[in-house]
Amino acid sequence: MCRADLHLHSLFSGAGHLRARRLREELPDPDALYRAARARGMDLVTLTDLDSIGGCLEFLDAHPGATDFFVSEEVRAAEPVTGAAVGVLLYGLGEAQHREAQRLKDDVRAVAAYARSEGLVASLGSLLGVLEAGGTEELLRDLIRHFDCFEIRNGAEDRACNDLMARLVQEEAAGRSFGITAGSDAHTAARAGRTATVARARGREEFLEALRRKQTWVEGAHGGVWGSLTEVVRNVPLHRAAVPLLDHCVRRARRKVRARRTRRSLDRIDVLRFQEKARSYESPGRDLTQGPGEAN
Repeated sequence: MCRADLHLHSLFSGAGHLRARRLREELPDPDALYRAARARGMDLVTLTDLDSIGGCLEFLDAHPGATDFFVSEEVRAAEPVTGAAVGVLLYGLGEAQHREAQRLKDDVRAVAAYARSEGLVASLGSLLGVLEAGGTEELLRDLIRHFDCFEIRNGAEDRACNDLMARLVQEEAAGRSFGITAGSDAHTAARAGRTATVARARGREEFLEALRRKQTWVEGAHGGVWGSLTEVVRNVPLHRAAVPLLDHCVRRARRKVRARRTRRSLDRIDVLRFQEKARSYESPGRDLTQGPGEAN
């Protein structure tokens, strides 16, 4: 078995996810994250910094012989209809591919098409941002149709959010093969490696090939509001982090509520579809509300 945390941020991401840009200097460097991930049982390590492979390149410059490390990034691509940013996790890419993905990130569908043409694994991240921006269920399903791999367990998202993503993927991608990934979405070493993608592989190349062949599964922790809070408070003075982290926690709580509402909406749709299907099996000319032996 080969394990890797496929969603991990270093200081090269900045603190955008935490909505605390002044805390950039408190975020971990690539070496610190590498050591933390390996100590937590990861066989391979990568960084998915926001629109940057700088952290990966810095690590490889310092460790040119590292065979347990590969280059990745999280492209924050736009969904043109709503304007929402969507995370697309690209694995095993080179510098030229990074530059082209950045050029195309005004349209998430263009990034997906480019990754497919290059043979890159592109895992679609959470779609809750699209929902929050007013996106419809059909829009979410359209985005899913453009990808073959999906992050269904994000270690910074509540279980309800991850379950919603898994459900949408399962329903829309039914009948075709698709891959799954997981990662901690950690911004400090404290959570690195707590959520991981697993494959039957013996090293980096076989692991990347398993991703391409959609032969992976996920394990590890879901996230939550308090987990995100304590992750940073352990590493950042509270008087500097309090306001932005409160904003971060409120945002996470709202995402959880939105995920649960969407799930209930999907449940109602499933019930209506079942009722409609059941009516199609009714015997013509018979009122099914009548009891046994009753006649019109």
